Amino acid sequence: MKKSILLLTLAAALFTTGCAKKPARPEAAPVVQNEQVAQEEVNSVVKTLPASVAGKDVVAKLAEIYKGKVVLIDFWATWCGPCRMAMKQIHDIKPELEKKGCVFVYITGESSPLDTWKEMIAGISGEHYRLTEQQWGEMCESLNIPGIPSYLLLGKDGKPAYDNLSQGGYPGSEVLKNNIEVALTK
Repeated sequence: MKKSILLLTLAAALFTTGCAKKPARPEAAPVVQNEQVAQEEVNSVVKTLPASVAGKDVVAKLAEIYKGKVVLIDFWATWCGPCRMAMKQIHDIKPELEKKGCVFVYITGESSPLDTWKEMIAGISGEHYRLTEQQWGEMCESLNIPGIPSYLLLGKDGKPAYDNLSQGGYPGSEVLKNNIEVALTK
């Protein structure tokens, strides 16, 4: 009985806090389609960073690319259930924030199978980057990201305006919206 309660508690804690950096079996994760997103026009753009960009320099490169814009960076993976659930929640606040000028950037690594990633991002408006395994690992280490989903908000000056990188998990739509709106006014 005690083992069952302990296992349920551990499973709940893992489910609510996020995913580990690498899945045990990424190919086993089902692809969840968001029907509401599929029916709307989605502006999904694939962008690339050269493999020569070191993982520790990914955020600096993005800050350079998007200088003058407020950017919410979502670190995620296709196999991460909490990541997909968070995307559904943020979908409700995203259109308004996009109209105000916020850019939504999604970053994943090679642990997200390419075909699954391409299929999923077709329903997620924003700009999508898929890093090499080395870039992803170095980036997570340099940013001290223990798990995903995790978020980093860059202000117009390219500097961090908010993040939950060290704790991970979805901080909630209101927290993200409030921080984005503050950053948009600066």
